[in-house]
Amino acid sequence: MKILTELLTAQEAGKPVVLATIVKAHGSVPRHPGAKMLIYENGRSSNTIGGGEMEARVIQEAADVLKNNQPRTITYSLVSPEQGDPGVCGGEMEIYLEPYLPPVTLLIVGCGHVGRALAHLGHWLGYRVVVTDDREELVTPDLIPYADVYVPGTIEQAVQASPITINTFITFVTRN
Repeated sequence: MKILTELLTAQEAGKPVVLATIVKAHGSVPRHPGAKMLIYENGRSSNTIGGGEMEARVIQEAADVLKNNQPRTITYSLVSPEQGDPGVCGGEMEIYLEPYLPPVTLLIVGCGHVGRALAHLGHWLGYRVVVTDDREELVTPDLIPYADVYVPGTIEQAVQASPITINTFITFVTRN
């Protein structure tokens, strides 16, 4: 469960990660189907799916999975010392790499009639909608029912509440 909690924490913080899961194993292998590892954008990992050259390859592949936002399955054979694993287990593993990017977010600065219309459209298009305005009375679910996050106050406060990521789109529809 710890790995899933970390995945959720990364998603809430807007950090892109890859979840690596062993889906098949044959013969002698260090970990078995269901074992999971989380790989962050900077190459840091949490948990293990077996270590050694195989795990290093998975971390390397994870960078490409994040870049392309495309899941993939890789197969690794633990039978060749020339591949870098000194402890030859003799088995084979299939690992599924699944990217988790930050949610696509529409940050709307300004909650007047244009901001309300944009929130409705953003919700309809499937965006996570964040609204902010310095006029606190306008930043309410009663006036903007389609927003996911309401941040009355400054733009800085909105960015603290919902960090800007590669998947954030910002619109400024303020007065003056």
